[in-house]
Amino acid sequence: MPNVKVLFIKIVLAHLSCFGVLSQNNQSQSSTTYKSYQTSIHCTPSEPIHYPKSTEEVVNIVKRAIGENKTVKAFGSRHSITDIICTDGYPVSMKHFDHAIDNEDGTATFGAGIELQDAMIFLEKNGRTLISLPTFGGITLGGAIGTGAHGSSLLHPTSISDQVVRLTLVDGRGSLRDVSDPNELNALRVNLGLFGVIIDVTLQTVPLFKMTVHNRIHADHILTDGRTALRWAAQHDLFQIWWFPSQGDVVVSKGIYHDGTNELGNDTTNFIPDTDFITRNLVGTSFETLQETRNTYAMYLLEAYTKFSLVERVVGRAPIFEEHRNNGSAETWNNFKNPATGFSWRLMSNRCQRSCTWNTDSIRPKFLIEESSIAFDLEEFSSVINMIRKVLRQYPAAFPLVGLFIRFSIPSDGLMAISSNRSTFTVEWTTPMRWNRYEKPKDGIGAYQWILQEMVQNYNGRPHWGKNGLHYFNRDLMASVWKDKRELFVESMTKYDPEGIFLNKFGRRLLGTSDQVDKDSKVYRCALQDYCICQKHDDCGLLQNCVNRNGFNICKDLIDLKLPIISIVN
Repeated sequence: MPNVKVLFIKIVLAHLSCFGVLSQNNQSQSSTTYKSYQTSIHCTPSEPIHYPKSTEEVVNIVKRAIGENKTVKAFGSRHSITDIICTDGYPVSMKHFDHAIDNEDGTATFGAGIELQDAMIFLEKNGRTLISLPTFGGITLGGAIGTGAHGSSLLHPTSISDQVVRLTLVDGRGSLRDVSDPNELNALRVNLGLFGVIIDVTLQTVPLFKMTVHNRIHADHILTDGRTALRWAAQHDLFQIWWFPSQGDVVVSKGIYHDGTNELGNDTTNFIPDTDFITRNLVGTSFETLQETRNTYAMYLLEAYTKFSLVERVVGRAPIFEEHRNNGSAETWNNFKNPATGFSWRLMSNRCQRSCTWNTDSIRPKFLIEESSIAFDLEEFSSVINMIRKVLRQYPAAFPLVGLFIRFSIPSDGLMAISSNRSTFTVEWTTPMRWNRYEKPKDGIGAYQWILQEMVQNYNGRPHWGKNGLHYFNRDLMASVWKDKRELFVESMTKYDPEGIFLNKFGRRLLGTSDQVDKDSKVYRCALQDYCICQKHDDCGLLQNCVNRNGFNICKDLIDLKLPIISIVN
């Protein structure tokens, strides 16, 4: 148990709390432009957003685009922070495609625009569920399979994509196609929105069951002491890790599936809680102040606060697990549970019900985030962890929101899945966006840049399709990372879209025919949000230089105010 000093620190820091992970789009948009949920990607189509309510309307939009030699892009909640969501032509929102059908063969069919949590509520009512889920329940099913959203397990398929048994889509000729052949599906499982407009998705379901999950703190030497972490991962139905380097600790989450629903317990997760206007503004103001003053020690304290919030109740944050209420949402902050037992999906995934942290409901957005996520062959686990430690010894940085979140996946048959043909672990983190993101660097930016570059260059890392800055989706890097898989994917893609009706700037970079990106026109210091790797000082933030460290160009403060990483909790 933490001592009195640590308890006092946690109470003082409680008002700074917030997870701010994956998201849904709650921002105001004009009818002719749209943005990613956290506003870093700006899409400027030639046509207004269309909101079809029937397959026939979708077909008509595609055929109209063909006749006008324009392109089409379907999207869902726009939680991606890459320009995969953009088009130069007709943007199509799938929000009205939210139907749900329970089939007699153990599958279920959903409209591409239904949000994951709504699909899971439907399945629960019918005594069914999915074997594994992504963390955030506010993504649409179409978006989830477009980018390969995933959960964490080395015993079960972790992505929605790997649970797909049939897809219906409108292709590049305006024809409706039903795809169920496994070989064809493998190209479509992570389709990047480049094959057509997905109308509905049929998923393999399983009988509803419960799970018990337990979060515990361990010293972080389990990551590299031989095989401890990987042995645990291979033994548990759900397994994930939050690593807090400044603490020298990890929080390990172990989940065990139960047969059926008889196990006592009705608990749910609050990993992504609701927040009110005051909290959002207070959290945003606090993080902005800490980053402006480079208060690394306070950021380390926030790492400690986040760590404790994952295993026990702390003041100022919704409990990570609590008893499930009758209305289907976690309304109160009582009855903290750890371990927790309940329906498996309710302990794996949730969404903020009313008001998410990233809402932009004030004149100045108070708390927006950026996400980084890279996937590796499981054999590289210890090497990647040691590399991160090496970088942080030279360039201390904090990970106060969710630490370094480590998840696991079995090999996927999807051609462009980040776990394609290899057992995989991902390392991901979330950082607060600066209010003046065009000139002010994030605290720790040099370490983040170094880590990301080395992950991809030296450890064959695969960037998550819906996260990371656009540098990690440039033409040359995508060709290098995906090699022969890209060729097979493009070959299959052209069968569905021979004239490139669904191509956008992202797709053209994948093809290798363009370097263009969709981005905020105000961006000129391109390294601040990973649009580029700095080549000159002006690519970095104010009062920063572009320097080379160990072969990687990173942005470095002219005046170094950083403290070394130390363990602040005994």
